[in-house]
Amino acid sequence: MNRYRKILKEVLEQDGEERERKIEYLMPTLCGLVDDAPYFSALDNGAAALTALYTLCVSHNINTVNHYQAIKERLVHLIDDLLDEMLDQFPPQNPMGEE
Repeated sequence: MNRYRKILKEVLEQDGEERERKIEYLMPTLCGLVDDAPYFSALDNGAAALTALYTLCVSHNINTVNHYQAIKERLVHLIDDLLDEMLDQFPPQNPMGEE
């Protein structure tokens, strides 16, 4: 929750178009917090980034759609990697989706 607030604070301290520039400036860091962190930190960081980007878009009328999608894609890849690791350890007895 603190990372979410920190992102909001950093962006909302700016005025007008500077807010969008600040988000652009923060994106490499936000992506790195997902890509370069241990799994559980990356999940937490990614969720905080998505929440902040959503809030900035919906509540503060800042277009963060592309940035949101970039973080979401990173999280989806991470979640898929986690599932692959689980399936390597415990392969399904039946094909997935069948019971």
